[in-house]
Amino acid sequence: MIRIIDNKKIWLTDDEFALYQRIAKSYDRPNFDGRDLFKGLFETDEDGVIIFLKPPTSKYTSMEVYMFLVSVMVHQHLGAACQHVDKLAAHLDEKIKEVDQVIAEGRQLINELKTGRG
Repeated sequence: MIRIIDNKKIWLTDDEFALYQRIAKSYDRPNFDGRDLFKGLFETDEDGVIIFLKPPTSKYTSMEVYMFLVSVMVHQHLGAACQHVDKLAAHLDEKIKEVDQVIAEGRQLINELKTGRG
């Protein structure tokens, strides 16, 4: 599901979003919002997939926040890769069935030619 973090669309599962909220809340202080730790650390595409992680250079953040973003990015990209492979596998299965049919027809023709029925 698309969520908003640091004014950016990001695709997160419900569990990932709940973890984001727990992490952010754990850093909340009277004069500090834990969500600020996520600012400026990533860029996403139009689908909410993290396409770039930026190392923190000028702001304080935590290793926990950064590793959470790394984990989300890896899961997003692995999920996309698995979907792509699944589509290719389904397409390949269709093609193999077609090839098997053509081979069977070819064998039948060869047998008919050998027996003189063709």
